[in-house]
Amino acid sequence: SAGSSFVLCLLGIHKDVQARVVEEQAEIFADDYHRDCTFADTLQMQYLERVIKEALRLYPPVPVIARKVNEDVKLASGPYIIPKGTTVVLGQYAVHRRPDCYENPEKFDPDNFLPEKVSKRHYYSYV
Repeated sequence: SAGSSFVLCLLGIHKDVQARVVEEQAEIFADDYHRDCTFADTLQMQYLERVIKEALRLYPPVPVIARKVNEDVKLASGPYIIPKGTTVVLGQYAVHRRPDCYENPEKFDPDNFLPEKVSKRHYYSYV
């Protein structure tokens, strides 16, 4: 529910984005807006998907993830080993705001998730 709240708040602040989401929904549902939404409909909601991802990038409902390492892990990035039993913590808030991954990391911009931009970033720049 926190994620939904962030999406709705950002849509309220960014009226231009909200208008584009409404326009996309109108195109999908046309005159049949009383019908149930289908899975096929959701596949067409590409702009809304980008809006949701961008809201979750800026305001992750779970800001940190922690995992315990079950066996020694050698990192591919260098001569480092994470020993078995170590707790590894990932700070999503910091990862999602890296200026080397996002041109303007503090700005709400659904276009951060255009396919051509996503393909240029590291796979784990968005968790």
